[in-house]
Amino acid sequence: MRKNFLHNKTKLLIQGGILALLIVLLFLGYRGTQLEAYCPFGGLLSLGSKLWLGSMSCTMGSQQVFMGLALVLAVILFSKLFCGYVCPIGTVTEWLNKVYSRFGKSLVLRGIWDRILRSGKYILLFFTAYFTISSSELWCKNFDPYYAAVSGFDADVVVWAGILTIFAVIFLSVFIRFFWCKYACPLGALSNIFQNFWLFVPIIGVYVILALVGVKINILWLILALTLMGAAVEIFRFKFFSISPFNIKVNHNNCTNCGLCDKNCPVGINVSQYETVDHPDCTLCMDCVKGCPETDAIELDNTKSKSTWIPPVALVVLFFVGILMSNQFTLTTLSERWGGFDNLEEVKTFEMAGLKTIHCWGSSKSLQNQLSRKSGIVGLDTWANQNKAKIYYNPKLIDETGVKKAIFNPSKYRIREYSPEEQPETVTVYEVPVEGLFDTEDNYDLIRMLKADEAVCGLATSYGEPVVAKIVFKTGELSPEQVLEIIEQDTYVKETSEGQEIVDVEFEPTTEGELADTLAYSTFIRDYFKGYNRKFNSYDEVSQDSIRVYEIGLPGADNSSIRRRLSYLASHLSFNDNIIRIRTLYTERPILRVYFKKGKVEPQEIYNKLTSPKLTVMLRGGDTKDFPNNFKFEEPTEVFSLSQE
Repeated sequence: MRKNFLHNKTKLLIQGGILALLIVLLFLGYRGTQLEAYCPFGGLLSLGSKLWLGSMSCTMGSQQVFMGLALVLAVILFSKLFCGYVCPIGTVTEWLNKVYSRFGKSLVLRGIWDRILRSGKYILLFFTAYFTISSSELWCKNFDPYYAAVSGFDADVVVWAGILTIFAVIFLSVFIRFFWCKYACPLGALSNIFQNFWLFVPIIGVYVILALVGVKINILWLILALTLMGAAVEIFRFKFFSISPFNIKVNHNNCTNCGLCDKNCPVGINVSQYETVDHPDCTLCMDCVKGCPETDAIELDNTKSKSTWIPPVALVVLFFVGILMSNQFTLTTLSERWGGFDNLEEVKTFEMAGLKTIHCWGSSKSLQNQLSRKSGIVGLDTWANQNKAKIYYNPKLIDETGVKKAIFNPSKYRIREYSPEEQPETVTVYEVPVEGLFDTEDNYDLIRMLKADEAVCGLATSYGEPVVAKIVFKTGELSPEQVLEIIEQDTYVKETSEGQEIVDVEFEPTTEGELADTLAYSTFIRDYFKGYNRKFNSYDEVSQDSIRVYEIGLPGADNSSIRRRLSYLASHLSFNDNIIRIRTLYTERPILRVYFKKGKVEPQEIYNKLTSPKLTVMLRGGDTKDFPNNFKFEEPTEVFSLSQE
């Protein structure tokens, strides 16, 4: 490959600028979803989800959708400009290849193995598109090397899949030229489908016409048809049914066969062997044109002196068109109506921004489930990328204050548990109304701020305008003024798996507050204990007289990590038809109660199941799986009747 890597400065400037921006944003603390703002792939799949299910995927919004549509337009009219100029994975792959080529040989696969491996990206696209569109969750987050890297392998990433795809980008793509882009990238496969304009448009058209006349075909078949078409054309025809007027042309009358165009092509196309370069990997990057020393030997549309600027300028123009359109049109993450919405004489709306708990389709759906239980609320629109919701309500049944109360979730949090030596005799409750404290994420911010002081042990919130915060602390070890200083901080330091992060907050106490109560510490523990209660095996159909209760100590029963695993314990116990419920609560200590049918199961059997090395859990599909039993129980145990609870 040619040693002068700077012959196409325009492309290098765009690629380097994008990589530099991403690095700066990562340095400033931006992560995962914050760096998806211009993700065209997620936007296109989310648009498919919107059209099929009526809901956007995850945090995708109008920006991502219109960036996706801009990509489609660029592919149809020009080529895969995103792949050649913008994609950070493509840039890293290309630059690593250029560095490696100075020290070794980067293999360009050709022939039968090249054709067979090209089917891989279409297979991955099929599953990614289907699972995303049919669930409104971005399935590509499971494996996407870009998302895995910028999110630091967050909870959405399947670790082994993320490692495998990053390996394919960083290592395989060095030894086998552009391995990820050619053989695994689902966005590359989608772009190739759009380049087959004369095929993909009729397939979409037939599907739409059938839907309009009442023949509803599952989206699975449309995705399958498009991926099969794309794979077949690329593998067997090896060029597209494109309408693009822009192609690289080689004039063999002026060509000296020096081979520089072949060496400069980053993806390994033998450009000199073509008259019109219609290779499926061409991204119109212009490296071959700008690297050619001969006049009029290789050009874009026979106008070399004027045409090398066309692809990058088209890219910039389409980018700004996408931004402009996304600012003109907003797409809801979720839009649902219920409760006889269409028949109501009058419907009012209430909009609320700053709801941090609305951050994806799943959280939007949870809010819908919560609101649908409130009489008078009949609809919901959410915008996850803006943390905003619009609620529709019947003013004859509920007013705006009632709507706010329906959104609000009163909460209690035990911030700290003291050892027996550190436990105070009493704690003090301080109440203060706080602006900016409304949803669960706000609560978590305030909890982290309060946790910095060893004297604070609890926080509760209750509805008000503004919300009332009740801060619990060791009696005599804090003053109201000191609590207010904590709340009024502009920032706090959040500990994450990747280190420390400075978080901006805007909490504002509206009064000086008041000391509301003094409680015994044991009363505080009991009041703030988060219990778990799960019924199974037809508990409600069993006569209360025939129910017995087995009680055993469960240290840390309301600890979040233990609470999350209690569903596993419930499933494990439910395999015995005579065990019908479990519950945690605090009496003189944190305890677990197991409810069972009198005379049908012995207490020792329950103890044996509770302390078995493995928990056998029923999975959603009906299969079972064994998990390690990490629960630690504490004697003494007790058995009593339900009436003695």
